[in-house]
Amino acid sequence: MGNYVSLYLTNPKGTPVPLTEPSFDPNLGFPQGRKERVMIATQEEMEAAKLPLEARDYCAHKLIQYRACRSDVWPWAYKCAHEKHEYLNCEYEDYILRLKEYEREKRLLQRKQKFEKKQAQELAA
Repeated sequence: MGNYVSLYLTNPKGTPVPLTEPSFDPNLGFPQGRKERVMIATQEEMEAAKLPLEARDYCAHKLIQYRACRSDVWPWAYKCAHEKHEYLNCEYEDYILRLKEYEREKRLLQRKQKFEKKQAQELAA
């Protein structure tokens, strides 16, 4: 809720809008660049596995492996604990990465605001 309060009430220009593309260069501050994330599971594999749209993310390949394991060893699904752990760990790491990207965007927006405010004060003086 705190992000929505700052987005709509306290600091609307310094808070990124959720679910939008970043407004700054992704390589800003990275001299050697960044490693680009790639989808391991193809669209055809996800359709063949009948994954719902909300599950088609960067961890889809782990989910496909987990579901395949469950169907192979059913009714002893507990034998797929390793695949389940890998999938949930991938989801957690993806969440952390998205959170870091949001915070990076927020800091860059606040930095831009601060810079623009400083320029306006220098021009007024």
